[in-house]
Amino acid sequence: MLTLTFLGFSLFSISYNILGPLTTNIMETTGISLTQAGGLLSAQQAGAVLSIILILLIQKRTRLTTIIRLGYSMIILSFSLIALVRMNTFLFIAYGMLGFGSFLIDSGSNSYIASAYFEKRGSYISLLHFAYGAAALLAGYLVLPFKNKNWPLAYGSIALVFLVVLILHRHTDIRHQKKGSAHDETQDPVLPLLKDVPFILYTLVIFFYMGSQISCAAWIPVYVETEMGGSSVMMASSLMMFWIGTSLSRLLVSFILDKGGKPFTLSIWGMALSGLSLIAATSFPNSLPAVLIFTGLTGFFAGATIPMYIVVASSWFPRNTTFISLSYILSGTVGRMIIPVAITILAENTTLAFSLRTSSILLFISTLLIFIVRQMTKDRESGAAAAA
Repeated sequence: MLTLTFLGFSLFSISYNILGPLTTNIMETTGISLTQAGGLLSAQQAGAVLSIILILLIQKRTRLTTIIRLGYSMIILSFSLIALVRMNTFLFIAYGMLGFGSFLIDSGSNSYIASAYFEKRGSYISLLHFAYGAAALLAGYLVLPFKNKNWPLAYGSIALVFLVVLILHRHTDIRHQKKGSAHDETQDPVLPLLKDVPFILYTLVIFFYMGSQISCAAWIPVYVETEMGGSSVMMASSLMMFWIGTSLSRLLVSFILDKGGKPFTLSIWGMALSGLSLIAATSFPNSLPAVLIFTGLTGFFAGATIPMYIVVASSWFPRNTTFISLSYILSGTVGRMIIPVAITILAENTTLAFSLRTSSILLFISTLLIFIVRQMTKDRESGAAAAA
């Protein structure tokens, strides 16, 4: 089941990151503008918000593996709709369904691992998000054969692979239930978390980080292809570099935390350096190599933010792993709903390079917030480090 969870999370990553590489083709064949393409991301996040309601209603009565499979099913439906129906309205509906299913996979997978493998959650959650980044860096290249009017086939192909994973996941889960390997998913009341100021501020960091992350993944490839005149391969390479940096960061942090690394110290320096790297990545309009290098560094320095948040927060509230996953995704969903569209609106009146450069402010704000949280929770830091 652990292997299938990692595989499903990797597919979820690919499905989440193919919009950027295919944006110009979607715009050409559908007639939508860049801002409307940003609206697809907003529709995606709106779908995620709706799924939060479902999670709150069923989390106490439904197994986490069932929630994960429901997420797979929703993405299969959404991508089938994109592949088969040629109407712009349905494109937005499908992206809403994608967001709905993605949230279930994201929340369910993190909660499942944090609950079923609690003692190893630091390493496993870091590796889970490494798998997300590793798959995302391939997304730009995987869609290259579909960089034409046949771009809907990319969505149809992913739907078929998800269908196979869904069938295997269901079969494996049935076998585990028969062996009696179910784990305790009982959760404590969430009111203490809602009253905890450091937890609220740390969750706000996820709002800024994930808004910045999806903006870089979606719009840096568009910047390379349109404003820099880069080829499709260079466009895909820019997305690859961002996720290489992110993946490497998540892989390394699992070992660093095992060796006693301090999550807050790593995050503070990481956010600040990521902000500087994003400024640099959009400041060399005549040098594609420089853009690729600094794009990779942007992903690297802030890449481990999410797994470190889950590790730290679950050490504070070890019997609230489901709500912690819910909180990070809710905060990130709102960030991914608002920030990418705001960047495109600014870009329509300036340039995409300037707009992306300006968004580095989000990472600097996150730096300050993490510093404040560290000062407020010094008595908790030893426990957080031990949790890794």
